[in-house]
Amino acid sequence: MSDALDRQPEALASAVRTLREQLTGSWPAPRRPLFVAMGASHAALAACVHQLRAYGIWASRAGYGEIPASVPAADVDLVAGVSQSGRSAETIDALREVEAERRLAVVNIAGSPLAELAGTVLSCGAVPDSKVSTSGFTVTLAALGMLADTWALGGPADVWQSLADHLDEVGKQAEATVDVLVEGVADSVAADVVGAGASLTAAEEGALMLREACRLPSAAYETRQYLHGPMESAGRTAHIVLGDEREAALAQQLAEAGHRVLYVGPCAAPVPHVEIPRLAPVARAIVENVVLQRLVVKVAAARNVPVGEFVFSMDDTKVDALTPETA
Repeated sequence: MSDALDRQPEALASAVRTLREQLTGSWPAPRRPLFVAMGASHAALAACVHQLRAYGIWASRAGYGEIPASVPAADVDLVAGVSQSGRSAETIDALREVEAERRLAVVNIAGSPLAELAGTVLSCGAVPDSKVSTSGFTVTLAALGMLADTWALGGPADVWQSLADHLDEVGKQAEATVDVLVEGVADSVAADVVGAGASLTAAEEGALMLREACRLPSAAYETRQYLHGPMESAGRTAHIVLGDEREAALAQQLAEAGHRVLYVGPCAAPVPHVEIPRLAPVARAIVENVVLQRLVVKVAAARNVPVGEFVFSMDDTKVDALTPETA
């Protein structure tokens, strides 16, 4: 996973070039798109949906279990299945319920079952990834952000051209702060990861990585929801707070109460802090997440958890090829 992080800025730059080429054609904006995904890909959707709503496109997201059987798209004009591998069984099932012209696949692997099923495909270009997703997640999030820009603005925003440089710079700057926090996070009984708006993507993905790579019970919260009760259980818990002024104040409040805190954002805060630039929402979520990726690698090592070796295996979450039942 560490090697994958070192290669990530280059992988992002390559994917941005690939995606920009694909998005030069005709990509008419949908009226009410529904995005369907599982796991890390579902986390990526929070930032995309937030950005699309800011653009005036009323997007929504769902995991497969949230969609009633055979009624996945009653009032949507596009169902976008998002899967880095293109093999997520639940996402394939969701797309299968609508006609081909209303299907979009956003994938890293173009020659995948989900891409084969979709009427339209946006591919990141088969970027190499680690078992606990790093670059694959980053480029998928970039694809979603560039797609949102294209639907609303006619093409990807300028921020994508320089984002790899921000990723490299922030990743290196984060090292010293992360090193100070590693032992405390590793010794925690749980972690809360909190963010608002598009930062909810980094919060959800951060909590997932802490569970998957570090085997540390973790949960993600939208900032305002966190203030309405969940933060009352703060104790031997690590708190990672992502966002702006309100999140900086929350991080300070938690620290003053004696809790373990990391704040990731552009505002000043008298707590352990990784400063990030103010960027467009989806691009910023990518930069926030690279900080969490570096924390996760080091916490896993401190907890003696081999990253990428999983406790449980599933035989019904991935599809290798379309069958008559899935086509």
